[in-house]
Amino acid sequence: MTSAVCDSGPLTHLWQIKMWPVFGTFETLHVAEQVSLEVSGHLDLDRMTDLASCALHIHAVSEQEVELTQRTFPLEVVLQYPDWATLTLARRLTPDLVLTDDLDLRRALEAQGQVPMGSVGLLLRAYKAGLLNTDALNRAIDALFVHSTLYLSPVFKSYVRRLIAKAIGKDEQ
Repeated sequence: MTSAVCDSGPLTHLWQIKMWPVFGTFETLHVAEQVSLEVSGHLDLDRMTDLASCALHIHAVSEQEVELTQRTFPLEVVLQYPDWATLTLARRLTPDLVLTDDLDLRRALEAQGQVPMGSVGLLLRAYKAGLLNTDALNRAIDALFVHSTLYLSPVFKSYVRRLIAKAIGKDEQ
């Protein structure tokens, strides 16, 4: 099992499609307090342990700590404050993965040598771990495209479909 730091994207998008159990591929999920506050109006983080079978830790990330992180990036890097807090927490904890659907945050994480993963990647990870079968994976991907607030371009949707076909094809051989 692994640990991950998570921003609001995967928490929200996977909650919207009732797929929080995919977080069960992690032993521990870490969230910055700023992210917890951001999502508190539309999802119930208190249910994470029950629904995902992973421990949830909410961390205080100070304004000073965030400012130190911001100073290490060029001025062109523009993130929302909770994303800066996530980046700062990831730097502090050095988790196995950092979960985000935000492209700018993904780029910043990669620049600091960390591995990002989004909601689609989490669904594939859960499939590979045996938490989802082929039908459940396909339904979850369809739901992510239609019933969540995650924007996926038509090109990315096609790419995801090819990834899934490849993953399923390999597993069934």
